[in-house]
Amino acid sequence: MKSWQRYAGVFLLALATLVIQQSVWVLRLFDHGQPGSGFMPFGLGVILAVLAVGLIITNLGTEEQRIPFWEPKAWLRPLLAICVTAAYVVVFDDIGAITSVVVLVAGWLLIVERKSLYVSAGTGVLTGLVVYLLFERFLQTPFPRGVLF
Repeated sequence: MKSWQRYAGVFLLALATLVIQQSVWVLRLFDHGQPGSGFMPFGLGVILAVLAVGLIITNLGTEEQRIPFWEPKAWLRPLLAICVTAAYVVVFDDIGAITSVVVLVAGWLLIVERKSLYVSAGTGVLTGLVVYLLFERFLQTPFPRGVLF
């Protein structure tokens, strides 16, 4: 497993190098004293390079004991996650953005993460409240209206 992590780290480091090279040579880091179009890709490339080096360093050494890649019934939770996300996409316009966020978070915690009903419902309602206050009231971003909001 460690060797695959090292391979992934080397690949990500090569990708980060390419992003940094392109942001310096093709795009401009600074344009008339202001950050240019290459400034953000350069920063993201540096962050990716640091994380890739960290991935390589943390996976140095001998291989650990091999474990099966796919445990029995391990496909169930990813399938549930896909179903919950698909339901969110389907009902987003019909029931509205805020209500669908509440349903998504509560459903995800209840079905996928197997949290209690109180924790799932409470977290879903609090997330919906934060999204409503932040986007509707503070930023005044129009969202699709639905059944409740």
